[in-house]
Amino acid sequence: MKKNIKFFNYDQYWDDSGEKIRNKLREREQIFIDWIKPGSAVLDIACGNSLLPFELSSKKGCIVEAFDISPKVIQEQQVKRINAQVRDLTDKNFKLEKKYDYIIASEILEHLAYPEVLLDKIKNNARFFLISVPNSAFYRFRFKLFFFGRFFVQWAYHPAEHLRYWSHEDFLDWLDSSGFRIIQSRASNGLDIGPLKFYEFWPNLFGHQICYLVELKTT
Repeated sequence: MKKNIKFFNYDQYWDDSGEKIRNKLREREQIFIDWIKPGSAVLDIACGNSLLPFELSSKKGCIVEAFDISPKVIQEQQVKRINAQVRDLTDKNFKLEKKYDYIIASEILEHLAYPEVLLDKIKNNARFFLISVPNSAFYRFRFKLFFFGRFFVQWAYHPAEHLRYWSHEDFLDWLDSSGFRIIQSRASNGLDIGPLKFYEFWPNLFGHQICYLVELKTT
């Protein structure tokens, strides 16, 4: 339910939506698990109440750390025995002190006014980066703009949730211009009719959320 509040409050958000760790993985998280090699060092920089850190630790033997701005979800991650810390990615003094095999940035870049700044700060701290963002060219959003003259609204709690918007094709260009090479990309969900998953063949039109496995360009 959308609420008319003046400022976005993460603790209130988690009070309303529930900060308990989810009991199953979402489609994008399963893609990340498939991409991550067993025993890897992994950092999830905006974990929320995701089950992913626990699954990577328990099922794939990964050494997992997790960050989030909300103390409430960090406490829940710690209950799951995850090495989790309260960190604000937008703090001007934010930096990473160590290196990882993978850094996960799932559904976070679109919430930042300057995601380029964050990527620049962490680009040398991992070999691979796992990113997911919503696809602004998703066919439902196109229909809404064409038939109703309304720009799509990608938020559930507060209109300041989403600050940046990309289509899948835009995001590929954005990653390239930011100095990253795309290894794989895959839509995690979108339009499907029975066994036909249209989002797998035409992600820019039929993919709702897109996952990317990238690495820093070496030249």
